[in-house]
Amino acid sequence: MNIDVESSIRVRNITPSMHNVGGPRKSGLSCAECRRSKLKCDRVFPCQSCMRRGCANICPEGTLAATKGNKVLMAHAQRLSEQVKTMTGRIKELEEALHETRRSNRNGSGPYPLLKTSSQSHEHVEEPDLRTIYDDGVHDVAESIGSLSIDGDGRTKYHGESVGSEYFQPLFPPDGYPSQQSVSADPKYLGLPFEIIDLSNAYPFGLRDSQYTKFLFLPFLPPRERALQLMELYYRNVAWMFDPIVRDDFMTNILIPLYGHTGSPNVNNIHSHRLSVFFILLASGVLHDQSQSSMMLAEQYYALSRAALSLDPISQDATCATVQSLFMAFGHIYQSDRTNNEARWVLMGIVARIAQLIGLQRDNAGWGLGQEEIQRRRVLFWEIYSVDAWTSILHGRPPALSINHTDCRFPEDLDPAIKPSGAVEMGWHTWKVRYSASCLGISVQHVFNTRVPSYSALLELDRKIRKFNLPAHLQSPMEASEAGRAWSPDAPKAMQQYAALCHREANLMYIHRSWFVQAFREAPTNPLQHKYAPSVLAVYRSACRLISSLNGLYRVHSQPTDRTWFFWSAIFSACIVLGAIVVDSPQCTLASNALQELDQGMVLYEEGSLPCRPPATMLVLHRLRERAFTSLQAAQTDGQPQSHQSSINPAGDPDVLGPRKSDITGTPFGSSASSASPSDSDRRSSELSDGDIPIAQYYAALANPDVVLPATREFELPFSRTFEPFYAAASEEDINTPSPFFDPGLRAAVIESKMQPNQSNAGPSSSRPPPQPVPLSFQQVYNPDHA
Repeated sequence: MNIDVESSIRVRNITPSMHNVGGPRKSGLSCAECRRSKLKCDRVFPCQSCMRRGCANICPEGTLAATKGNKVLMAHAQRLSEQVKTMTGRIKELEEALHETRRSNRNGSGPYPLLKTSSQSHEHVEEPDLRTIYDDGVHDVAESIGSLSIDGDGRTKYHGESVGSEYFQPLFPPDGYPSQQSVSADPKYLGLPFEIIDLSNAYPFGLRDSQYTKFLFLPFLPPRERALQLMELYYRNVAWMFDPIVRDDFMTNILIPLYGHTGSPNVNNIHSHRLSVFFILLASGVLHDQSQSSMMLAEQYYALSRAALSLDPISQDATCATVQSLFMAFGHIYQSDRTNNEARWVLMGIVARIAQLIGLQRDNAGWGLGQEEIQRRRVLFWEIYSVDAWTSILHGRPPALSINHTDCRFPEDLDPAIKPSGAVEMGWHTWKVRYSASCLGISVQHVFNTRVPSYSALLELDRKIRKFNLPAHLQSPMEASEAGRAWSPDAPKAMQQYAALCHREANLMYIHRSWFVQAFREAPTNPLQHKYAPSVLAVYRSACRLISSLNGLYRVHSQPTDRTWFFWSAIFSACIVLGAIVVDSPQCTLASNALQELDQGMVLYEEGSLPCRPPATMLVLHRLRERAFTSLQAAQTDGQPQSHQSSINPAGDPDVLGPRKSDITGTPFGSSASSASPSDSDRRSSELSDGDIPIAQYYAALANPDVVLPATREFELPFSRTFEPFYAAASEEDINTPSPFFDPGLRAAVIESKMQPNQSNAGPSSSRPPPQPVPLSFQQVYNPDHA
């Protein structure tokens, strides 16, 4: 190694001995540097020690200056310093050349980004990290942003792609459809004193410096026997679905302290917010009382509940009773006034915020609370979480609570089911909260993800929902009776049976609907041959099951079925998608049966939903049914529909299947009506190829618990990717043989579609007769053995 001695090291004595000239020599003494460093010297100069240390040229007489550190590292540092100087000069030359090139091309007035100083570019240091949130697929977000409606005064409403059909419709009461609510909800028209009206108007936040006392409510407390009667009506007709305050809790902490053992009411024994819970429970219960004054009494009790809550501001005096009162008011509004959707949405947001304020989202077992309080908090949180998740899906807006932000444990099962064998099954409320945490929470994340999830992820979610265990006592028949299944003679138990089915089927219908729409847009002639055909079949099947099962329940227990808003909302959406199948694809093999199911659903909806439906929904269904009948008749007569008009975006009618990409009304800057369904770029990058979807394999996986659908990769089939099922249908009789399809009616429709002549999206071939819809009855679809 050659080292510049003058610049890198200081030499104490650089005059070598004259005897060292002419080659290495042996000496009796060690060299001077080895003696200074106390190293072993081999006395052959230059010695090996000096050569290893890079100072052979001073051996044997010279010595290095006394310094700290390794001398070799010093030499390397010097070399690196020289390299830095050289590269710095080269960088300056390149910057000057780049600057000259940019100035000659005149591409911009500002400095080139690479020529900015470190201080100028410091503010952009984190920009690459922010971009990783969206990466290259950020433009996909615009394809599924939902619907934004703005009227002439600037009032704005947003609905995402999962919005329920009744929420998306502009359901203002037209002529001939009067408003549902016949009693004014304004407290000043309810015969209440001014003080109660003043408190009620301060709802829900309350008065900060209230001069009123709880004695204002003493004259409005009913006798104890009447309170018990309305309580029974509430727990029989309302609490079977959502029960934020269990019966024992209400009796122990509200009713008994309020009336005591003598039956004389005393408002001093309970907090004002518990008094609010008492009145809202009476308001919900009296709705199911068979009397002419029930609506008036319900509104009076509701106004009293609002006033009692406003005695103490919720931001300062929040308790579990505060959350219970607000949550029960949400349910009461839904039963009594179905036109006030936005008030319910805002109220549910307040419920969630107060729940977080008192820490319901965190499990409290380690906080030293009593077992009764722990159970109360757990019950209340999971009831709120379930309703908040469903409300978000139906409104097409993100929820206020996230499953990722809670560690609250499930409450104890207070109503388990005992089989004849002695085995214990979970009760309805326990199943409901576990389904909400395991399936509904994932569905919410899937629906409101700004990045459109892959189709395989949707199929995996579909499988998870279908495979979620349902106790035997909650399984419902498709009609009034079915082999091995029957509606419970107890109305609340029967309602829970249908609610379990409605939870699953409505969930499936909403998560598949955007893909269902895309299949009809791209393959209107035969959507069953589109790659999203599983979504078409899933939506169709869920709609039929919802209608048929509720029809059986309504014939057995018309009350309280007619006031259960959740059921009829799902039925309305089911009718919409069935009508869309007929209007958008009248030549599809499902069209004829879909029209039959639409007729059945409309009759059921018109008869049963009158006490709780939005007023103009029947007008929407009648228009849809008329268009569906005309479209199917034209397809059967002429081979293709006359002046086919899509139900997805009909002229002069709202979008009945869901929001488009942009729907701005009342403004001069409307945009094109493109779909809120998966974007083109997502479809190109979908894990499913552009070939026909392997429907048979998908439904085989649903029926076979040992087969796991891949969530992040493409299906790998051992055969060609065609529309062929696993077995060969040589004749129509083969349809009755066992198959991997989970539904015999859908299997028949798919095979019938395969047996029909092939068609392109442009229409049927002129040389072949048009396909006729398969005349499947409802019993043939779901009960093939009875056909």
